[in-house]
Amino acid sequence: MRRIVFLLSALLLIPVGISFGITQTEFGDNVFVFVQSTIRDSDGTLVAYLESTKFSDLNLPALKSFLDYEASNGNDPIITINGEKFQVIRRVQTQEFSSDGLVASNVLFDNVDGKPIMLARFAHDGYTTVAGDTIESMWTFVRPVS
Repeated sequence: MRRIVFLLSALLLIPVGISFGITQTEFGDNVFVFVQSTIRDSDGTLVAYLESTKFSDLNLPALKSFLDYEASNGNDPIITINGEKFQVIRRVQTQEFSSDGLVASNVLFDNVDGKPIMLARFAHDGYTTVAGDTIESMWTFVRPVS
């Protein structure tokens, strides 16, 4: 069954104070996750830039399955650091906003058998958007190669 990956940016009109358990990935863990998000207006002008290794939700079992599937394409580089081999998997997702609002998190989902499965959520203080703004999120995953 073909799997499709998509990125959703959670649009909230009113920020809600919710306490999340934060997971920070560290290089050398089973997988290191890093996300960079660039928001631009309809003229291409930079509105916001966010990056983090901290996530409010990180579904490691689903993420491992996703990375195994993505790596099966064979196009992701293997690098060596201090004699250890790591695979670098990088995926970019782009979304255009059709309405005004506040974005309080960027979420990476995997669509498995028609059901969306959350892989990671990058919760942040948020940024406002207007119709025509775009977000480009680059998700970088580094995992050891056995």
